[in-house]
Amino acid sequence: MSSTDDRISEVAATTLRGTIVAAAGCGKTEQVVRATARSEGRRLILTHTHAGVDALKARLARHHVAEQRYHVDTIAGWALRLATAFPRTSGIRLECPSTNDDWNAVYESAFKLIRTGAISRVIKASYVGLFVDEYQDCTLTQHELICALADVIPTCLFGDPLQAIFGFRGNRPVNWATDVFPQFPKVGELLTPWRWRNSGNTAFADWLERVRGYLERGLPVNLVSSPNCVQWCYLPPDAKTPMEVAQRQKVVIDACRSVNVKDGQSLIVIGDSANLRSRANLAKNLSKLGFSNIEPVGCVDLVEHAARIQSVSGLPRLEAVLTFAGACMTGTEKKELLDAVESHMVGRKKGAAKFGEQISCAINVVGSDSWVPVLTLLEAMRLSPHTHIYRREMFFAMSSALHTVATAKGMPLAEAIWETQNRLRHIGRRLGKRSIGSTLLVKGLEFDHSVVVDADRLTRNDLYVALTRSTRSLLVLSRSREIAPRP
Repeated sequence: MSSTDDRISEVAATTLRGTIVAAAGCGKTEQVVRATARSEGRRLILTHTHAGVDALKARLARHHVAEQRYHVDTIAGWALRLATAFPRTSGIRLECPSTNDDWNAVYESAFKLIRTGAISRVIKASYVGLFVDEYQDCTLTQHELICALADVIPTCLFGDPLQAIFGFRGNRPVNWATDVFPQFPKVGELLTPWRWRNSGNTAFADWLERVRGYLERGLPVNLVSSPNCVQWCYLPPDAKTPMEVAQRQKVVIDACRSVNVKDGQSLIVIGDSANLRSRANLAKNLSKLGFSNIEPVGCVDLVEHAARIQSVSGLPRLEAVLTFAGACMTGTEKKELLDAVESHMVGRKKGAAKFGEQISCAINVVGSDSWVPVLTLLEAMRLSPHTHIYRREMFFAMSSALHTVATAKGMPLAEAIWETQNRLRHIGRRLGKRSIGSTLLVKGLEFDHSVVVDADRLTRNDLYVALTRSTRSLLVLSRSREIAPRP
C-alpha cells in the first residue's frame, strides 16, 4: 500500500460522514480491513452479497483482526434481525421475506425503528461506527436506512459508480450526484490497481485503466490492442437449430478447456446475469470438467422444486424428486429409473445392475410419506459413479432442508428451505475452484482466471465488472473484437 492509501484508511476510520470511491482492484477491501483495525472499538460492516461477506471475513482473518472488533453482515440480513428484534416498534409484518417488495418492507421497518430513537443507545453501545461496502449497489430504500444509521454513528461508504449493477426489478440504485455525495461527501479515492500489480501483471493493470476510461466516456472496448494475458474467441450468434446450439456449446467448452489453470488456481466463467437456467445449462455442459453453478441464495428454482415435492405423494413425489435430481446432476436417467422402479414393484428385476440401491430407495419414496427416503434416494444418486453434480449449492440446500423436516415433525419443506437459505445468508458460502456465475454473484470477488461469455451483450457497468474479476488471464467470447456495451 502507498502512503496515500494508508492515509485513506485513517480517514475512513476517523470520518464522521463520508465516501471513499475506489475503482475495481484498487484495494477497497484492504482499506475496509485496515480502517477496521484502526478503529477504537467494534465496527459494523455491511455489504450486499454473501460472497462479499465471505471476502471481508477472510481478509479480516488474514490480517489477524480480532472477531470482537467487527460484525460483518449483508444489509438485508442485518436489517431483518434488527426489525424482528423489536417487532412492535418497527412494525415488521414479515419474518420470512422472499420478494423484493418483502425486503423493501424490511428496510422500511428497520428505518422506522432507528428513526424513533428508541434504540440509539443500543446501536452506540454496540458499534463505534459503520462501514458500508459496494455502496453503488444500494437501492433508495437501503440508502434511507443507511442515512438513518449515519445520524446515530459515524459512517463511511466505499464504492464505485462504474460497478453499479443491481438496479433491476423496479429497484433504482442510488444516484451518486443527487443521493450519495450530498449526504456523504467524497473524502478519498483509490486509483492504484493493486490487484494486478501485486500479482506482477502490470500490463493487465495498465490495460484495465484504459478500459475504465473508455467505458466512462461511453466508448467501445477494442481487444486488438490488449496484452497477452487477454485473449479473444469468436462466439457464433444466437443458435436457432440444434446444430447451431451444439456449435455454440462446443466453442464455450473448448474455450474453458483452453485456459491454463494450474493446481490451486481458480477459474470463473461469467454468464448471463438475467438467466439462471442458461448458466445452469452451461454448468451442466462443463460438469465433467469440475464446474459448478453459483446459485442466488434465494434460489427460485429450489423453492419451486420444493413446492412440487411437498404437494404430491406416492409415484408423483418420486417423479418430482427425480426431476429435481435431474436439474442438479447429469446421469440421473429419470425415465429409465422410473421404469426400473415400476418393474421391481411388480416382481421383476429390470435395471438392478445399473441402478442398484437407488431402486429400493425410490420404492421407499413411493410407499412412505416420510422425508427420510427422499433424502436417502438423493444421497444414493449423488454417490453414483454415473452422475456429476453441476448445481451443488441447490442440491445441498435441498438435502439440508430435508434433514430438517425429517427431524422436525410437521414442518413444511418450504419453511425448511427458507431456513436453509436464511442460514446461508448468515454463514456465507465457499466457492469451488471452477465456477459458473454472473456479474451479480461474483462482483467484489477475485479469481486467477476468467472467461466472459457473450461479452457484447453486457451493459457498460456489467462489462467493467466482468473484465476486472481475474488477476492472471482473461478470455473474452463475443461476436467481435470491438465490444460496444449494451445500452
